[in-house]
Amino acid sequence: MSGLSTSTFRRNGRLITAFLIGIASVSVLTACAAGSTAGGEPDPAEAIVGTWGSTAQGQPHLVFGDDGKVSGTDGCNGVGSTYTVDGDTITLATFMSTQRACIGVDTWLRAVSTVQLDGDAIIVRNASGDEIGSLDRNDG
Repeated sequence: MSGLSTSTFRRNGRLITAFLIGIASVSVLTACAAGSTAGGEPDPAEAIVGTWGSTAQGQPHLVFGDDGKVSGTDGCNGVGSTYTVDGDTITLATFMSTQRACIGVDTWLRAVSTVQLDGDAIIVRNASGDEIGSLDRNDG
């Protein structure tokens, strides 16, 4: 041996083991924290992804993708845009929309500016911050 004792190898082995356990613990804690906010609520950027509202013909709905894009319908015209998440507020850029004329369709959804998660629903607000409607999560 070159001057290293068996106890040196054991001590170094224990240090390496402790280091690896520490790294594994940090990895597990980081994975558990992903997708949640400090209060244990779901991360809005992840929770918004999915379909909101009824996809039945003539019913308003929005589909938020994990790529920052949103699409759907106001019940008549198809709409599409992008969105950003800042804290618990999801801000939508101005919709692009088809221009079909439909009688008796409430086009409130076209005025959306922001949405906020509220359990299994989103609260839809216009540019003035007024609540103009809500859409339930559609898991179906």
